[in-house]
Amino acid sequence: MESSGERIRVLRISHASLTPALRQRERALARAYPDIDLKVVTAERWREAEVDVEALDDDLFPVVKIRTRFSKHIQLFAYEARPLIAALRSHRPHLIDLNHEPYSIACAEILTLCRWFAPQAMVILQPCQNILHRYPPPFNWLEWRALRRAVAAHTCSETVREVLCIKGFKKPVAIVPFGVDVSAFTPRPPSDQSKPLTIGYVGRMLPGKGVNILGDALSQLKTENWKLLVVGDGSERAPFERALAEHGLLDRAEFTGAISYSAVPPLFQKIDILAVPTETTKRIREQFGRVIVEAMASGVPVIGSTCGAIPEVIDTAGLVVREGDARALAEGLRKLLGDPELRERLARAGRRRVEEHYTWERVAEQTYDLYQLVLRTRTVKARAQNFGFAAESEGRLIS
Repeated sequence: MESSGERIRVLRISHASLTPALRQRERALARAYPDIDLKVVTAERWREAEVDVEALDDDLFPVVKIRTRFSKHIQLFAYEARPLIAALRSHRPHLIDLNHEPYSIACAEILTLCRWFAPQAMVILQPCQNILHRYPPPFNWLEWRALRRAVAAHTCSETVREVLCIKGFKKPVAIVPFGVDVSAFTPRPPSDQSKPLTIGYVGRMLPGKGVNILGDALSQLKTENWKLLVVGDGSERAPFERALAEHGLLDRAEFTGAISYSAVPPLFQKIDILAVPTETTKRIREQFGRVIVEAMASGVPVIGSTCGAIPEVIDTAGLVVREGDARALAEGLRKLLGDPELRERLARAGRRRVEEHYTWERVAEQTYDLYQLVLRTRTVKARAQNFGFAAESEGRLIS
């Protein structure tokens, strides 16, 4: 690409890249790398964090908004084919950056259409599954086909990469985390230390998210001076409210319900400590924990469980306690509530960690590096074939 002066045509397909606020990854890439000719394909509308979101245009690149068909389940829906075909034909991508699980119906549909209408495109997967499942037919075959077709992948955490490798994926895998907008999520000015500190929970209230553990932990902190702010909604909200009421703590709690993503940053200004008590189930293992980096960017100390990628993301910039252990969570919260110097130290460490690893600009840099690796490998492979050397097996990159 560099020698010809041609821009790198990338088709990014992600059902959740609905609005400029939800496509910061793509926007950072477009701003930083003008040699990328980016087009984004997304769902016309989707339910994100219990909120229905309509897709919007973007000022940095064209966005193709496509209706979804057959199912509202993330792994079972398909895109309407005609606009997807039109995007493949018009953009003629060198690279397709595909944010769908390899066993999903949407991934299978896209790979089939690529074979017919963009056979030249190299496919890079962005899976997020970090629980090892063996799927029944036809999903196991769809997964095998996708992993064979892709030339590389990027994952949000080491736990996702590990599962991908166990599945037999031996091609390059870059860990490219989720990022955070450090201009939107910023530390607040020092607050009045005489007021009760606010413990926050931000996210869906579903089984496995640990709100029951949080409730048990808070019941052990009745004598401490704190309030609770819960941002989000879900099936576990009612049991959680009942548990707080049983312990006489409901009057300390404020519930926002489900809110749009744009309303989240100001709420972190009200939080002094964020709890992320997720526990592993058959269906849930924390893949990354975006609220963690949002809290750290906001100068909010984080206490999280050992579930999935939480310790990887927090590292030494917060507290980590054993998942499912309400007593350990209570002790960690008590320590943070009673030690302002610890809170300040972790707040500074969290912000520093975000600035070093989790800005969208850093994410764009890592994404671009992976694109360049894939393109360089194709060039080397083509030259090898021109000189009569044996080609690598299908889809395998030369490293």
